[in-house]
Amino acid sequence: MTLINKPRVSKGIAWSYGGLTIFIGAMIVFFACASVFTPMGTGGAVASVGSTVVGVIMFHLWRSLYKTRYVLTEEDLIIETTKLIGGGKRIRLNAIESLERTLIPVGVKLFGASFHGGYYKIPVIGTAFMAITNLEDGLLILTTRGNYIITPKNPLQFKETVERTIQRRT
Repeated sequence: MTLINKPRVSKGIAWSYGGLTIFIGAMIVFFACASVFTPMGTGGAVASVGSTVVGVIMFHLWRSLYKTRYVLTEEDLIIETTKLIGGGKRIRLNAIESLERTLIPVGVKLFGASFHGGYYKIPVIGTAFMAITNLEDGLLILTTRGNYIITPKNPLQFKETVERTIQRRT
């Protein structure tokens, strides 16, 4: 049995990444034009190239929101997400100590992309890997090897499915 859960993407998060990507695209055009039509010259071309690199990264983060998936197999829970926030994670079901519905906590970002995920230092929990696509459907997974926060569509149903899979294995 393999269950694939494609999470709900928050419009606010999607618009923030999309809007920033479009803004960076406008900056690329501005700097390219400035390098040709103003004394800015080479500086504008360099700024345009630098902005292009940042724009490509933002576009991949934006696209990653829609490619994030949580795959449940008989032995693992697999988090599929971009390397830009830490890459995919494989959680052995026998390593899961608890699953809890949670609000998305505020923490100090150690690595990753705001509103999408990465590694965070969270009070009370400690370090956790977050792979989120909205700010409402949180599921906290505590394991023997680390902590994770994900946002599956219908988190209570997903939690029950994971728990049933674990029980079936024992």
